[in-house]
Amino acid sequence: MIDQDGDSMPKPKTDWTAEEMQNSNYNSKALNAIFTSFDMNMFGLITNCTLAKNEWDTLQRHCKGSESVRRTRLRMLTSKLEMMRMEESENILEYDRRLREIANEAFSLKDPISNEQLVSKVLRSFPERFNVKICAIDEAEDTS
Repeated sequence: MIDQDGDSMPKPKTDWTAEEMQNSNYNSKALNAIFTSFDMNMFGLITNCTLAKNEWDTLQRHCKGSESVRRTRLRMLTSKLEMMRMEESENILEYDRRLREIANEAFSLKDPISNEQLVSKVLRSFPERFNVKICAIDEAEDTS
């Protein structure tokens, strides 16, 4: 609709067709699903959006970043993985958690690290106290 100043106005709800009503319901459900999926920090980014599509695009830009940002993050992850070593005071579960965090982040950036690469990294980065076990694994199993 156009008001007296020539500006467009939303159509009154009472004049909506069944299809427009259904689309509005879909949008409301999508908005609700997005709102309830994020913490308060993310909520601030999308609080003024009225269309689910706009919310989604805003969140994608914020979370994913541009292609150059993605490549930079992948390079940083690769360096972090290469330099990572198991600490003497660390147990295997703690080390595995740190390794999985890197693997999960790489996966989220659409560049997953294969299990073969992770196994190889683990075997190379264990402290000396695990040498006997590493040799036994190498001889007993095909680590690929």
